[in-house]
Amino acid sequence: MSSNQSQIDTHIHVLTPSYVKALDEHGGDPSGWGTPSWTLEECVRFSDTVGASFSVLSVTTPGAGLLGPTKAGRKLARTLNEEVWEICRQRKGRFGYFASLPDFNDVEGTLDEIKHIFETEKNANGVVVMTSYGDRLLGDEKFKPIWNALDSYKALVFVHPGPLKITPEKIGGFLPQPVLDFPLATTRAAVSLIVSGIVTMSPNVDIILSHAGGALPYVGQRAISCLAVPSLASQSQVSMVEAQHAISRFYYDLALSTSMPQLKALLAFTTPDKILFGSDYPYAPRPGIYATFLQYSKFATSDEGKSIKPACLTQNAAKLLEKHRIEHCIVPVAQDPGLSAEPEFGLESNKDAEQARNLWAKHDK
Repeated sequence: MSSNQSQIDTHIHVLTPSYVKALDEHGGDPSGWGTPSWTLEECVRFSDTVGASFSVLSVTTPGAGLLGPTKAGRKLARTLNEEVWEICRQRKGRFGYFASLPDFNDVEGTLDEIKHIFETEKNANGVVVMTSYGDRLLGDEKFKPIWNALDSYKALVFVHPGPLKITPEKIGGFLPQPVLDFPLATTRAAVSLIVSGIVTMSPNVDIILSHAGGALPYVGQRAISCLAVPSLASQSQVSMVEAQHAISRFYYDLALSTSMPQLKALLAFTTPDKILFGSDYPYAPRPGIYATFLQYSKFATSDEGKSIKPACLTQNAAKLLEKHRIEHCIVPVAQDPGLSAEPEFGLESNKDAEQARNLWAKHDK
């Protein structure tokens, strides 16, 4: 793809040796989803296939929270960050990363890791956090010192969904939570961040919500409107006006969220400059990701979707990453329009991905 079509992927995952080992030792992913394979070569090939010239890697849920609020959890977070940074160093200019944090219930350990990330290493593009830790959503009062610290470092925060404690746990007895409940977890976390006042009290923090914000574009206004009820408004840390401003500050990635209704709802709910490209590789089957890539491409090459064409999403991400740039972190560099780098490991053969690329080649003429 040309430089006008290249993407910056802000929702793409990495599995390091320490993380795979920890998952194996604890019975696998607690969400019920299988653990995929990950190699540098496969990741680069995938990224080239969808036209992503720069990717911000992150360790997905539960991350270091797998080990709970323990010293072992602190150690795992530090190890994950060291391993992911080494991957970034191997392909400098290709990858950045969102650093992992311990379980937020370990407030002291989380604050220590935040300080290490932003004062010692200074190489992460931001941090990845989960929608909940134990019985607490991200907006819990206990976690406010963590958000105060993130605000003091002007951090970029990528919010990824995690399992909910619900019964029955699996819909139909077999569908694991990532299929449907993860988007709802993101919705709950976002609203908790608003009504707790955390978004308002953290003006220097920018927050990216996964999967187009889950159900937030559909029910976000419903949540804000409830603050017109006196008995509910009296318990909120923000007014309806403050909540409306807070909800307008979120960024949204398009990972696995590219159907026509989703894209139209997101554009009706937020502004195009708040939308980012995301793939969710490798946790969704690649053919499924390529199908969503084609859905997005068809929409974005239409008059209705031109405000979120690749060049626009790339510009959004580049500005956001540059805004939160710290000393040693890697950020995307503008490509020479006259140069077209050959894919390092070739492209994967897939009809949907090929059709999407052809759409852009035709559209770019």
